[in-house]
Amino acid sequence: MKFDSIVTATLVVCAVITTGVVLRRELMTPAASPSLAERKPVLVPRWRDDLEKGIRLGPGAAPVQLIEFADFESPFCGTFHQTLRVVRERYPTQVAATYVHFPPMHRFAIPAARVAECAGEQGRFEAMYDHLCDEQESFGLEPWSEFAAAAGVPDGGAFETCIKRCTDPVPRVVDGQQLGKDLDVRATPTLIVNGWKLGHPPSEQGLDAMVKAVLEGKDPVPKAGKS
Repeated sequence: MKFDSIVTATLVVCAVITTGVVLRRELMTPAASPSLAERKPVLVPRWRDDLEKGIRLGPGAAPVQLIEFADFESPFCGTFHQTLRVVRERYPTQVAATYVHFPPMHRFAIPAARVAECAGEQGRFEAMYDHLCDEQESFGLEPWSEFAAAAGVPDGGAFETCIKRCTDPVPRVVDGQQLGKDLDVRATPTLIVNGWKLGHPPSEQGLDAMVKAVLEGKDPVPKAGKS
């Protein structure tokens, strides 16, 4: 009977992914962690190697390289995405961001990650990334095909075929989750700026100050903030 339950659960997940069945979204906002908020920036060794675990958005030669561990369903990630988008628009050739999947137990986190990857197969990852972050409240209420259309995915049939592989692991999701564990990522979003893993996501002003510091030849975090 346990096997039957697993099969049934898998079929339900596939149905949600492939047909966008209308479901009432669960509110799963993670609680703030005081200990996390107090953590100081930590330098990550060989951080440039970690860029290969995600999808880079922006020029590879940009002097400011950010790594974002995120979950498409997290409201905190949705809010930070707006901050990051503004800063990247302000510094289009000087700032690049590498998105690393780190979905926790949110209901639509892994399906949304698969949707982004399937869009990425057609060169529309960033457009889907933006749309997913903007439309989090529509997860489970609109079919993924509508997300694909809004993100400009050219081949809807290929996209549907891709998301139907819902029982297969998504390699970049698996890699991102392992990398997050290796780097002691405890919440989303977690940001690494030129090798410095931040204890909490910065404000727009804070991120802008880090970018300016790097462009001036300095570390992105004040020396007083280092551990």
